[in-house]
Amino acid sequence: MRFPRNKATLFLVAALSSLALACAMQGPGSVSRHRWWAGLGPVIPHDNFPADCRLCHVGGDWHTLTADFEFDHEAETGVPLLGAHAEARCLRCHNDRGPVEVFAAKGCAGCHEDIHQGDLGQNCTQCHREQTWQPFGMVELHQRTRFPLVGVHAVTACHRCHPGAEVGNFIPTDTECVTCHVSDLNRTTNHFAFGWVERCDRCHKPTSWKDAEL
Repeated sequence: MRFPRNKATLFLVAALSSLALACAMQGPGSVSRHRWWAGLGPVIPHDNFPADCRLCHVGGDWHTLTADFEFDHEAETGVPLLGAHAEARCLRCHNDRGPVEVFAAKGCAGCHEDIHQGDLGQNCTQCHREQTWQPFGMVELHQRTRFPLVGVHAVTACHRCHPGAEVGNFIPTDTECVTCHVSDLNRTTNHFAFGWVERCDRCHKPTSWKDAEL
């Protein structure tokens, strides 16, 4: 079938747009672990890979890997993949951004965005393990700060004291009780009359505001 040049161009654009949309609609959960999808970026040449193509690929279909595909990363490269890294897709590290060694030399920050914006330092492993990015030991780490967490403070959600904590931004907070408990102070009937507007811990225990002793 012949198209006038303008119609042929429109047909080609429409076809490519449909293909791009189909690729974009794919997600990491809709394809197998090692299969390519558009969200991972372009496939980079690996013609210098020191192995026969048939080690990984099924002949005639570059998108399908052999059923018994295995790659001993430590044995072949000298770099062991531990924890969650062992399950990561190859293209998460080996892509068109450049040699993976450049990013690996930067440590965690080479691949993982610092959502804390540098406020918590560069040692990610003090809060995160390689098995998961979920933080651990937050209460224990807080004991090293100027406000150790005891009583109900140890089970209070971080964002109650640190605005932005839900997205990883731990804005420093004043340690005075009234900074967080001004509403509790305003509900009292006698504190202002006696001048009890600071140093709440002289009477109140950290277990409950109703626990007070004189």
